[in-house]
Amino acid sequence: MLRMIAATVCAGALAVGCSSAGPHPTASSTASSTASAPTGPPGTASVTGAFGTEPTVTISNSQPPATTQVTVVSKGTGRPLKVGDLAVVDDYGRTWRNATSFQDTFNATTPPDSLPVGTGTLGLPGLDKALLGVPEGSRVLVVLPPADGFAKVTSLPTGVSNTDTAVFVFDVRAGFAGDAGPTGTAVTASAAAGLPSVSGAPNVKPTIAIPKVAAPTTLVTSTVLQGNGRVAAKGDEVVVQYVGQIWATGKEFDSSWSRSSPVGFAVGVGQLIPAWDQGLVGVKVGSRVLIIAPPASGYGSAGQSAAGISGTDTLVFVVDVLGAYPS
Repeated sequence: MLRMIAATVCAGALAVGCSSAGPHPTASSTASSTASAPTGPPGTASVTGAFGTEPTVTISNSQPPATTQVTVVSKGTGRPLKVGDLAVVDDYGRTWRNATSFQDTFNATTPPDSLPVGTGTLGLPGLDKALLGVPEGSRVLVVLPPADGFAKVTSLPTGVSNTDTAVFVFDVRAGFAGDAGPTGTAVTASAAAGLPSVSGAPNVKPTIAIPKVAAPTTLVTSTVLQGNGRVAAKGDEVVVQYVGQIWATGKEFDSSWSRSSPVGFAVGVGQLIPAWDQGLVGVKVGSRVLIIAPPASGYGSAGQSAAGISGTDTLVFVVDVLGAYPS
């Protein structure tokens, strides 16, 4: 989801490890090297290629700029991105000194990335507001000097050092506001006997009422609102809103609604707890689904102590599927 190098906040209900928004480096390394600083006037970076196609980046000379540079190469006609939005982007990354890319979702095998806008949660600080105000459908060129880029990153993409200037191209495919919700229609008798009921308007955090009965012992997925968009497939970048509670206590342990920002991740590829990997594949965009995860489908016998989840807790999620993007 700059996934390995960008996120400092991890949504507890989502990840097996700490995985969240940003580009997917092709490989990582903790090694750092020091490049000699060139002298002379700063050069410029430029990009050619149409939106949605592999960009070609040209660097004018060996001296990078000393400050972050953001250039809207082609302006889209969609909604401008605001603070708290989640931007779905195709992205390409290289360093100023090396034309070999360390990041590329324009190929046929890598889904797009999802990048929070203006929330201060990115490990590359220069990217935090780089897309703020940029309309959907735009292509943006971003040059990050070390201080705004890789200077403090400990797990670096192969071939990148802490002293490198980074050059990114972002194609903004979509943006999701903090109050984005499902667009589907209610499913008749969606609340089966013995399962939690779900209520609330689509653009606010849903309310979950957990019955005073024993929790299911197997994974349960139930559709509350049925969307009519793309069916989420294994490997898609899926954008969601969600809330999670513990069955036994009703305690809320995580919610994207509380952060006023949707989240994105690759589904069905082992980045998430099993309940999400299994329960979200096959769901149509626009849907709201109820997922009941017994321990084996959640965090296992270890639980997740930081979130107050024990190894015997059954978890209740309401997940709104806002978008699904293939590679």
